[in-house]
Amino acid sequence: MVVTARPATAADTDSASLTDLLPDCWREGNNRRSLVAVDQVGRVLGHCRGIDNDFHPDSRTFVWEILEQEHLGERSWAEVADALLEAQVEVSTLSLRLKPSVEETELIELCARHSGVLVQLMPPWRYVVDGPLRAWTAEHRSTSDGLVAETAGEARGVEMLDVYVEHYTAQHARWSPAADGPQLRTENAPDFVPGAAGSFDPARSTVLVRAGRIVAQALVWPPEEDGGAEVTLQSRPHEGPTSRQDMEACLAAFVERSADGDVLLIDSHVTEELESAMMRGVPGPPPHPGDTWTAIVGIPVAGGPGPLPLPRDLVPEDVADRFAALIR
Repeated sequence: MVVTARPATAADTDSASLTDLLPDCWREGNNRRSLVAVDQVGRVLGHCRGIDNDFHPDSRTFVWEILEQEHLGERSWAEVADALLEAQVEVSTLSLRLKPSVEETELIELCARHSGVLVQLMPPWRYVVDGPLRAWTAEHRSTSDGLVAETAGEARGVEMLDVYVEHYTAQHARWSPAADGPQLRTENAPDFVPGAAGSFDPARSTVLVRAGRIVAQALVWPPEEDGGAEVTLQSRPHEGPTSRQDMEACLAAFVERSADGDVLLIDSHVTEELESAMMRGVPGPPPHPGDTWTAIVGIPVAGGPGPLPLPRDLVPEDVADRFAALIR
């Protein structure tokens, strides 16, 4: 008995076990494909899609869902996963992106079998407002020229969007080029309308203003399911001489406005030397069971732009062996 893949049909979407299954070509004009894996009797075991990334036009997000092992019968998770990923590679014109954590051994092995390339690493991102973090805050609340970050409020949304687009573009230029500025503004504009669903919180977000313009910001987003608050730290310019202390002042001002025990989710990338150095200095709590290193892996496709490998010297020693099969 073998596992094969084919385009998903409207009839396949009746499956109660696969909640996000959509028929092939479910949205016109953006070259998305929806495929299912089936056994010899035609039973659907899983599905996948390749979704165009409006923020990064040179890659495509790979999303999928596979039945629990107890429902796969004689088939293994790996067999179904291989069939789906191989089929999506065949129909995609852009490299695919997956995000295995360091603990997801099977997913890392799957990526390796399909020539996956490690393009980015993101360290644990969970911080808790406690005594050590408040002590750090007291030391970093003011910049060397005496500036202190202030509450963002609702009046600076347009300028904050400008900072967001500038920083995001520079932050990803080395390893995953972003869409052009006008498109990024269009895609992100709804998130900078105070009070709109999914928008940043103007009462908790902070900005640092120098000579009348925002030079750094800490954007606080709606709470996650576990209550944690995602915080985006940005500066203008991206890696200027005062960028680190400017972002630190914004983070410190946000922590001052937070309660003890609040959970902050702050992501960073190992390719960002300034950003990584800054976050290594921020005290965090003992490791959380669900808080670990996460990789971004590119799966190459024929004729598409190839994923840019993460330089070997940027891979920390404590996780290098776990992602060794993906390092190019």
